[in-house]
Amino acid sequence: MTDTDTDDATGGRTDATTDDPSSEPAAVERSTDGGATATGEPEGRDLLAYVEWAAFGILCLLALVATFRFYFAASEAIRVWFSADFVPVFQAVFNLLVLVASALGISVLVRRIA
Repeated sequence: MTDTDTDDATGGRTDATTDDPSSEPAAVERSTDGGATATGEPEGRDLLAYVEWAAFGILCLLALVATFRFYFAASEAIRVWFSADFVPVFQAVFNLLVLVASALGISVLVRRIA
């Protein structure tokens, strides 16, 4: 019986079993270096990716803290530099500028993501 003959016990299915490595699923690649993952990348690359993502998260957190500190420092500067009568007007303008900049940033991100 050959590899492609049908077998009555299997309900007429063909038996295409071969020892050819190219018949393996595309997601799993054979590796001879012993230190590779299922996609063929070295395991050290996975560790590097985790370190990069951790650094990215820490930098984003630092940027968020710096943004809040800048916002509150700018608000305090408005209170110090301008007369008490004009503080609400300058606070409103400053908050409007922050809102517009945030809306523009969000719209750019939504376009890139979608």
